[in-house]
Amino acid sequence: MGADKAVSDLKCIWISHIHADHHTGLTRILTRRRELLKGSPHSPIIVVGPWQLEKYLNAYQKLEDLDMLFLDCRNTTKEAPTLEDFPRKKDAIPILESLKKVLWEAGLDDLVSFPVRHCGKSNAAFGVVIKASERVNNVGKVIEGWKVVYSGDTRPCTELIEASRGATLLIHEATFEDGKASDAIKKEHSTMGEAIQVGADAGVYRIILTHFSQRYPKLPVFDNTHMKHKTCVAFDLMSVNLKYLHILPQIMPYLTLLFNKEMDDDESEDIFE
Repeated sequence: MGADKAVSDLKCIWISHIHADHHTGLTRILTRRRELLKGSPHSPIIVVGPWQLEKYLNAYQKLEDLDMLFLDCRNTTKEAPTLEDFPRKKDAIPILESLKKVLWEAGLDDLVSFPVRHCGKSNAAFGVVIKASERVNNVGKVIEGWKVVYSGDTRPCTELIEASRGATLLIHEATFEDGKASDAIKKEHSTMGEAIQVGADAGVYRIILTHFSQRYPKLPVFDNTHMKHKTCVAFDLMSVNLKYLHILPQIMPYLTLLFNKEMDDDESEDIFE
C-alpha cells in the first residue's frame, strides 16, 4: 500500500545515464503508476534523462503506454542549447513549463542538469542540482533555502565541482576504495577519497557517499582520517531530514559497527561499468 502511494504520487523522475543499474525497473514504475491512476484526473509523469533513454522508452511504448513526457537532460542544463544547436528544444518548451509547475508544487526553485565524466565520449551522463529558496512555514518559522547535488556516476570533474559550489549536501558516488584508483579510472568512477575531495574543493556543507561496488559486502573499506568531519555513507532505504544534516557525520562510527566487514576477495567482480 505504501509503495503504491509513493508510485502514484510521483510527478517527475530524473535519470543520470543509461547503464542498467540506473534505469532497470523504470518502465515497471511507469506502467504501475498508469494502472494506479487509471480513471483519475492526472498529468503524465515527466521523465528527465539522456537522449538515449528516450529511444528505449519510445520503443517500449509501442508495446505498452507509459503515460509520460520525456525531457532530454540537455534541455535542463544551466545553458540549455539554442534552437540552432539542438532543433528539438522547441518541442521541449511545453514540457519545461510542466516541469516548472511540478517543481513549484514541490516547493522547489530549480532543477539543473550538468554533464559529468562517464559513458566514455558519448556525452550521455549527467549530475543534477536541486534548489529550494528560503521560505516561511505555516507557523511563521523561516526555513532556510538549500541546495542538493547528486553526482550521478562520474570521475571527479570540473563540471561537478562548479555545480556543487556552496551546496548544502553533495551526494557523490564512491564506487571504489582509495586503493582501487586504477579501477576507478578504468571504469570512470570515483574513489572515496576523490569524492570527498570534490566536496572539499566545492565548499559543500555535508557529503553523503553512495554507489559502492558490489565487491563490498556492506560498506567499502575507508580511512577515518579523510572523512573530514562532514561525510557520511549511504545504505539501502536510508532517508535524511535536511534539518539534521549537522549531526550526520556523528553516526559514522555506528554505521561502521553495524555494516563494515572485511572485504571478501571471493566476491564477484564489480558489475558497474
